[in-house]
Amino acid sequence: MEILIYSIIPTVIASLLTLFLTEKVKGSVKNNFDKKIEEIKNKHNTELAKFQSELDSISNQKSFKFTKLHEKRFDILEILYKSLNKKSKNLQLYISPVKYKPDNKTFEEYEDGLYQDYRESHYDFVSIFNDNKIFLNDTIIELVDSYLKEESEIFNAYYENHFLIRAGDRPNTEIRMKAFTAYKKIPEKISPIQKEIEDEFKELLER
Repeated sequence: MEILIYSIIPTVIASLLTLFLTEKVKGSVKNNFDKKIEEIKNKHNTELAKFQSELDSISNQKSFKFTKLHEKRFDILEILYKSLNKKSKNLQLYISPVKYKPDNKTFEEYEDGLYQDYRESHYDFVSIFNDNKIFLNDTIIELVDSYLKEESEIFNAYYENHFLIRAGDRPNTEIRMKAFTAYKKIPEKISPIQKEIEDEFKELLER
């Protein structure tokens, strides 16, 4: 019996030692594996944080640029709108068939002054419009182009009569009638386009 016990003890000890070493190796492997996993997770989190930071930076830059662009468009639309109103008012005064001139001026001097006011405001508007088309949408550009075309026709109908008189010629009846009735085309041709431009401006400014 004792011999049997003594023969078993080494086997048990060897098994226990093997089990101990196996568990220790397993524990060491697990610890190393856990460390590697943690290192990978930390590296991954660092990369994610760096990537997110870069995305945030790009987003902030785009947001900043968009804000600046919107502010720029706002300023341009405001200037263009005021210039449009000034030019339209000057055209109405110039082609009006009824004018109340100051006492210190002749009719020709007064009308020449109205013409100069309109011409200057017209060139100012066209210059602002052409220089800033890049900031305007297609709808605004099409409306302004249409407005300028209609306005040019109305202006020419009135100016032809004025030019011939100043040149010493007597305009025929057709030319005189076109000049005297040119103002009627403002509500017919220009006003609807101007109203659309105003509405489009307001819509853009409210966005």
